Amino acid sequence: MSAGPSFDITTHYEMYLPTEGTLVDVVATVRSTGGTVGETGSGAPAPHLAEVILLDCSGSMGSPTSKLIQARRAAIAAIEALPDGVRFAVVAGTHSAEMIYPGSVRLMVASDTSRAAAKEALRRTSAGGGTAMSHWLRLAARLFEEAPGSVRHAILLTDGRNESELVSELDAALAECAGRYTVDCRAIAERPGVHAWRGTELIRIADALGANPVVPVEDLDRLSAEFTQLITAALGQRTADVRLRVRTSALASVRFVKQVYPTIADLAELAQPVDAQTIDYPIGAWGEGHRDYHVGLAVQPMAANETRRVAWLSLLVPVADEPPAAAATGTADEPGRSAEVGQTAIAVEWTEDIARYTGINPTVAHYTRQQELAVAIRTAWEAFDERRLADAESLMGRAVSLAYAAGAHDKLAVFGRVVEIEDAGSGRVRLRSDVDPGHWQVPTVTGHHTRSWGTAGPTGVSILNSQDAAGNSSDVVPRQANAAQHDVDPVPAPLLDECPECQTRRRGRFCERCRYDFQASRAG
Repeated sequence: MSAGPSFDITTHYEMYLPTEGTLVDVVATVRSTGGTVGETGSGAPAPHLAEVILLDCSGSMGSPTSKLIQARRAAIAAIEALPDGVRFAVVAGTHSAEMIYPGSVRLMVASDTSRAAAKEALRRTSAGGGTAMSHWLRLAARLFEEAPGSVRHAILLTDGRNESELVSELDAALAECAGRYTVDCRAIAERPGVHAWRGTELIRIADALGANPVVPVEDLDRLSAEFTQLITAALGQRTADVRLRVRTSALASVRFVKQVYPTIADLAELAQPVDAQTIDYPIGAWGEGHRDYHVGLAVQPMAANETRRVAWLSLLVPVADEPPAAAATGTADEPGRSAEVGQTAIAVEWTEDIARYTGINPTVAHYTRQQELAVAIRTAWEAFDERRLADAESLMGRAVSLAYAAGAHDKLAVFGRVVEIEDAGSGRVRLRSDVDPGHWQVPTVTGHHTRSWGTAGPTGVSILNSQDAAGNSSDVVPRQANAAQHDVDPVPAPLLDECPECQTRRRGRFCERCRYDFQASRAG
């Protein structure tokens, strides 16, 4: 038996709107604390975890052979970290999906015997074939059907693109698997600094299956320790299938819900409507820790001095006072009995007081900037991939200026893989002459990594390498000649300009109604 963690929600937003105001942006910090690891009679951890290792065994994993050798070692390290009682399986992923261990499609219970057999089976694996990840994901979902109510976690290791199937096939698999288990994606380099996998593909997989950061692997010697750490983290998750509930009043509707820490992930496709005013969003399995979510609401305008509760946020947490199997009354994708906890109301007041409604909540501003940065780097990669090089360079300049203003020098180092940074503050960059698609993948995925609001230091970039984030020995970042310090806010102080597009008074940099960009128009 296990005592799960306790949960709470803290909200950050500006409660005042102008009388014509219709948009409310809320950052909700979901935090879990406490919880004890249950034990079996032997003193080992209770078997609350089901683990599946999805190991890329396509032909590219054999070139060079060190990739598959280190991948096998990492999988063996993960198996060695599994305590007795945990159910597990290992899958070989190619243009199909085949069981490495056990030989049939089922989960095995970890013991000295099963761990030894799994390690021996891994040592016999070889590389060959293509890459069709939909088969890998569906086989994992089939295996996890044996573990309803448990924490269901997969590690997906790959070095290549999803080249052996249509995009629609992967999309269909993600729609089937979403919310049924969580995954940690690790992506191996083809050679130092160059990656053959597609960051956008892995981000889509991660977003649908738990919204964990995609981590590039450039130092294979660190892979075994990384797999061990992933197992340790999964064992620390004591509560499966948590959902974020957003309930709105008749005055409001949901514009979007996104995770914004530890990585940016749009949760729209995970939405589970409950009724006309209530939507649930699966947010995976939890141990101790916190994540931040950006909830965008649309509200009806009201007269001055009117105050209304427009929405309520809460969490649905599976009942934790029973063993997992007893708490689950349905299948893995049909949540069992849950308690609604942490409910907090979102109240807004409409006002004609300029000093009140022109404020920008610092937490919302922090994550808005990081989302803008992620969009800039992703669209820059898309432009490069389509050979729109001028657009790619311009968008990278935007990403660089945002990273510089946020003090994200680790991201600047990564961006330096694809552009030469001449003036970080103003975003003056030049595409490197030798850049190819393989250089873009690390900037693309790490552009989605974020730093929690109020946390000092780097911006959460995670890369497994033995050097700096850029893959070289220098940490020199070009700076604007006369720039202020790195805490410069790229969102200017709010003014009361009238939008030239729709004549709405603005609250900040962007028009609240049509999203006209005042700063960009002035720069032009």
